[in-house]
Amino acid sequence: MIDAYEFPTEMPDDSAPGALRWTATIIALTTALLALFNAQAITGWVEDLTPGPRTVKLVAAANAWEETTADAGLGSGHARLHKVWARVERTRWSGADEVQLAQR
Repeated sequence: MIDAYEFPTEMPDDSAPGALRWTATIIALTTALLALFNAQAITGWVEDLTPGPRTVKLVAAANAWEETTADAGLGSGHARLHKVWARVERTRWSGADEVQLAQR
């Protein structure tokens, strides 16, 4: 029996402008959401830069942005998740201290 499908299948050409538009949209949306809901990461990144006149301005802008998002309550989800994560890290699991080998 002969297959009704040829292999490899001829795929239609991708529309490069459409793919580029989709990629740019996803990158822009992700950047905006991270800037809104994780502003403290921007502050941390800027504070790690090599000191200089530009860095001082960037740190001031990042601190102002972090305060703005905190005042709006946008970082509260991140703060709650961080608290839960810190609590889990401090948890001592039962039986974690002792490891017993099975007797044969």
